[in-house]
Amino acid sequence: MAPTGATTAASQNDTRDMCNEGSYMTPWATVIAMFAVYVIALLWFCRHGKKVCLPPPDFIYPYKKRLRELKAALGHLLVDDIFVELSDQKLGEGAVGFVFRGFVFPRTQTRFKQKTCAAVKMSYPMPVKSIGLLEEAARMAKLDHPNIVKLIAVSKLSFSAFRPMFAMEWLAGGSLAEYFRDEIRSKEEHQRPVVKVAHVLSILIQVGKALRYMHESRDNNGNEFTHRDVAARNVLLTERNLATATAKLGDFGLPIDFGPRLPIPWLPPEVVNSLDRTCPKHVPESDVWMFGVLSWECATLGADPHYQRTIEDICDCFKWPDRGLARPSNCPDDYWCFVMDCLSEQHRRPKFSGPEDSGSCALKRMRDMFNRTKGTDQSFSVAENISNCTCSQHRCHRPLPRFAAR
Repeated sequence: MAPTGATTAASQNDTRDMCNEGSYMTPWATVIAMFAVYVIALLWFCRHGKKVCLPPPDFIYPYKKRLRELKAALGHLLVDDIFVELSDQKLGEGAVGFVFRGFVFPRTQTRFKQKTCAAVKMSYPMPVKSIGLLEEAARMAKLDHPNIVKLIAVSKLSFSAFRPMFAMEWLAGGSLAEYFRDEIRSKEEHQRPVVKVAHVLSILIQVGKALRYMHESRDNNGNEFTHRDVAARNVLLTERNLATATAKLGDFGLPIDFGPRLPIPWLPPEVVNSLDRTCPKHVPESDVWMFGVLSWECATLGADPHYQRTIEDICDCFKWPDRGLARPSNCPDDYWCFVMDCLSEQHRRPKFSGPEDSGSCALKRMRDMFNRTKGTDQSFSVAENISNCTCSQHRCHRPLPRFAAR
């Protein structure tokens, strides 16, 4: 019988050999393991590496919850940034970003042959502006009407890098304000096309249809949709012929929430008078006031409302019979009566929603005016921007700074 100590030593040696043998990896096993790790890392980088290379986003902690909601609302329109292309042709800028001419490519092999011209909007590099632009895109995505500009695509960079960019349908005629500026006011009188009252009413009726659709729609909270920036610069045309053009309402920004670029000359008194005290609530009646200012713009063929007036001057004008917007020459009586009704007290303004056969329906009144003028030669004439003030407060002969709340 072997000694007990020898048996114990032998057992320990066997155990040590078994442990060493089990933990040993052959060189080939090491190579295979390292290669597998490399392949996994490569596949991950191919899938997620683009996000790693992107610049760090702005501080978005306060907006995380809202960003998730907006991403869900715009999920059906999200595309990779390679499918949205910007050109160097700047079309303009608004309260929350720039607008460029660009293209949207379909997801096909021949995508470069099937590109669609678009107006691409990109936000300023500030979190509050970025959220504002995404809010605008979410509002547009919920609306579907032939007289409202359609949203085509939203870049995924809007959420991955928090630099929102979305594409809207392209309208070759430009805005109504550009039409008045380029085709009317920048030309000699004998070169200007005749702008008939019926043609203007045709454009306004189409804008009114868009507002009717919006005011009868509801958001997720059951509140009425409002446009908040109804003006000639936001009425887009399919062509530069008012007699045959289709008008579409665009730019669904939130001007009330972005102070330094407030469209004060277009806003109603209930909004302007509350800017310095509280956050004003924009209601459908506010859109009706702005539509009245738009109608005045059309009757003057592109004049500036409240030209060279300060905010205090504009507030004083709210007490005047004509609200500070003088009646243009060659303006029909019923047309001017309609403008003044739009610029009346909030509860007396005509409505776009509701029964169309009602006397308070704005669309019915415009259609009646259109039927009375479509066979006539009634036309509008240019009203020049005139200011008799020479004081430095109004900055005569110099452009006004951006309007801001008091």
